[in-house]
Amino acid sequence: MFELTLENAAAYLVERGVVAPGATVEVAELPGGVSATVVAASVADTGDAFVVKQALPQLRVRDEWLATPDRAETEVAAMGLCGAITPGVVPAIVDSDPAAHALVMELIPPTARNWQAEVGEGRVHAGTGRWAGATLGAWHLATSDKPVPSGFDDLEAFEQLRLRPFHETVIERRPELAAGIAPLLEELRTDRRCFVHGDYSLKNMLVGPAGNWVLDFEVAHKGNPVFDLGFFLSFVVLSAIRWEPLAPELVALADEFLSGYDGAAGAGFAGDRASMTSHTAALMLARTDGKSPAQFLDPPSRERAREAGIMLLRRPEEGLWQWR
Repeated sequence: MFELTLENAAAYLVERGVVAPGATVEVAELPGGVSATVVAASVADTGDAFVVKQALPQLRVRDEWLATPDRAETEVAAMGLCGAITPGVVPAIVDSDPAAHALVMELIPPTARNWQAEVGEGRVHAGTGRWAGATLGAWHLATSDKPVPSGFDDLEAFEQLRLRPFHETVIERRPELAAGIAPLLEELRTDRRCFVHGDYSLKNMLVGPAGNWVLDFEVAHKGNPVFDLGFFLSFVVLSAIRWEPLAPELVALADEFLSGYDGAAGAGFAGDRASMTSHTAALMLARTDGKSPAQFLDPPSRERAREAGIMLLRRPEEGLWQWR
């Protein structure tokens, strides 16, 4: 199968008919996390700019972590669905190549910055939390108990990229937490209510003066909406643990997010606050003891995050910020 590299990206775009033969194409590798090869391509002749992304069958982590590469096709379908519900917050798809499990999308303007990176540099953008919550709530409500593209019925990518390496791995490595995590795992496998992004977090969002965007839809499926809320909030809480001086702003970000979500989907749509806290706790522990530890945590904050996650898991009724 074709394997995307910096060296062949320009020729691939010509072959796919995205770029004209003979055009001058500048390429650069983009951070694709652990699950994909991602290349930016700029066409000097026309000013067009694209992102080429190819799903990896073996993720770039220390442990063996395999995942079906046809999740790239799911990503294309999910971006089309969400782009129709909330125009302007999802990059436009330019080309899809199922044979190579690759896709080409528009490149977002360079003035937009990765939200997680912004937080790491002290810029929280707390007010943007309302946009993130409202966007997610709109997706969930619009697809609730309605038919979605058939590919979303397949949970294999969600199992491979989330439930097994996250929840099941934490249970395996910290069996004393199994009683708290196992019921949450069952909820995520059996409640199939609406479209779920599966990777909705600060690290997969761009914020800037020209607008805000959501990326990385390869774990999309029809499932339990509480997963998306817990996933987003886990990054907010972990960031507050890592950068303690930013905690008040991050608390405000979480409040804005939940207000935006409730306003779009309705209060209680994804369950009560205790359930949300439980799922956030499990996902925090996945980033300390699962197969994909949060890269921005240093050893001291990782230990504090583990302690906080356990506290939230055991006393979810006391809320997200009890550890403070």
